[in-house]
Amino acid sequence: MSFYNEPFNLANPRSKEVLKIAFTGFTDKKPMQDFIGMVGIEIIDVEWEGRIRDIWPDALETIAKAGKLRQFLTTARDDMNYTAMRERIENLIAVCDQEAEIERADLQRAERVVDHTKATIVGRRPFVNRVTLRDNLKSLFDENGDRAMIVQGPPSSGRSYTWVLVSYVAKKVGGFDTKLIDLSRFKDTQATPVDVARMIAAAFGWQTSHKDEPQADETAMDITNARVLSLALIKRLSELGKVCLVFDGLDGANLADPTLDFIGDIAAAAGNDELGDCRVVLLAFNRALNNPIVDPYVPREPTIASIPLNEIITFFQDVAAERGAELTDEQAKALANKLFGKPPPDPLPMSLMRVKAAELSTAACSLRGS
Repeated sequence: MSFYNEPFNLANPRSKEVLKIAFTGFTDKKPMQDFIGMVGIEIIDVEWEGRIRDIWPDALETIAKAGKLRQFLTTARDDMNYTAMRERIENLIAVCDQEAEIERADLQRAERVVDHTKATIVGRRPFVNRVTLRDNLKSLFDENGDRAMIVQGPPSSGRSYTWVLVSYVAKKVGGFDTKLIDLSRFKDTQATPVDVARMIAAAFGWQTSHKDEPQADETAMDITNARVLSLALIKRLSELGKVCLVFDGLDGANLADPTLDFIGDIAAAAGNDELGDCRVVLLAFNRALNNPIVDPYVPREPTIASIPLNEIITFFQDVAAERGAELTDEQAKALANKLFGKPPPDPLPMSLMRVKAAELSTAACSLRGS
């Protein structure tokens, strides 16, 4: 820790040096109070009873707690009362600044190496296992990685839950703006390519009267509209920069084949690097893309299987470790017994994970102290 961020402690040689400097500047309380105010400290935050020699240690401790040690040094350097100490002050600032810069660089490096794809809890939602998904996300948001991704599986297998992790990783890893296009909202009617185009336009706040807006003939066949709209959307999306479109609800009876093909063509365009920095994720898309050249290269997460019990044990231990706590195997197993029965089934079926999702969230957040 750099001197600027440390508590003021006279066991530290630098603190002693600062105190020696401080003593040389003032012999009266009123000028000293004015000086302290210039540093950014309220007069009432310092105990002014006693001699100035006794007041300075308390004042410097208050200055350090406020994170203003550097400001104290620069203010003293420019104050005529410290003219004789200016060279010593400048040398001390130079050394401490160098330390602070090294500390900042170390923190930045540490932040860069954090693997956000391995997040255990996002928005109170616990993420256990999902190894393939995490690997795919790492590639998806890498500068030279994939541009499209597909998550497969039957209803209630956790695909929609995936949106939360996708959005989190997109923001943390690459600074992407994510937009969810949820086709499950069409309950009583089939969504057409025109409907999908309108949902995309609404997500980005596009004005329907804009001359560059995707246009279609609502009297035309869906296949024709899909062809017209896909070309216009590909052009528009390629100009947006770092955005990620996530399509969900693609396995319902409310979507005709032309509409699914239309959505698949958008993903294929991304996978073919036609959308610039735009990424596309398809949730509940259980078919091949129409472009056979692109389809083999779009990463897929297969149907989510039951989770081995040891993955749950490891998950609890990882969550506890995030707050610096250690959870033994026995403690983690006891928590699993409490949540899933004694003994828990091994592996844990997804149906049980869904039923216990809220309780798992509470237990995980408690372990992490959030």
